Amino acid sequence: MKLTKFLSLILICALTALTFASCSPSVTEAGIAIPSGMQAIAGEAGDYDLIVPSEWLVETTVGMTSAYAEDAARSSVTVTANELTAELTSIEAYWDMFAEEFAATFADFAMVDAEPSDVVVGSAYEDTTRHTEALKYRYTATVGGVKYQWMQVLCLRGATMYIITYTSTAESYESNLEDVNEILSHLYFR
Repeated sequence: MKLTKFLSLILICALTALTFASCSPSVTEAGIAIPSGMQAIAGEAGDYDLIVPSEWLVETTVGMTSAYAEDAARSSVTVTANELTAELTSIEAYWDMFAEEFAATFADFAMVDAEPSDVVVGSAYEDTTRHTEALKYRYTATVGGVKYQWMQVLCLRGATMYIITYTSTAESYESNLEDVNEILSHLYFR
């Protein structure tokens, strides 16, 4: 009888501990709380955490971290990091290079906005040292007969240029924009 009570007590304690453990928020390797309904992907070099909706599919390949919405447009957010070079020392220099390559690749390459807009990556964090000023560029082009729209956010941290790219069909672009803005506000640089 005492053994049964003892085992029952242990079982109750274990279930209580599991209940409290499941209620506590998840955290990244850097100790950053992951908001409910989101998941974190560590950058390849361990220099950032990309926090995306939990229903998005994630993929990490050499040189790129990606997350895909499960929609017909296969909308995605990717993060790449490049070290600065002697020729490419600023966000503007990087964008000029990209824009030239895009114009040469896509016959109908067009800017959505005449000028880039300012954005703060990591703005969800109270610690303002985690905020990174960036420039956002939006453009369209046709690939395989389908019109796409892109948003590229370029931010410079130390000697590394981070390029965060949102891609979707032009017709579906707005449908994931709220999620994409959340992703940008929760991107955590270590």
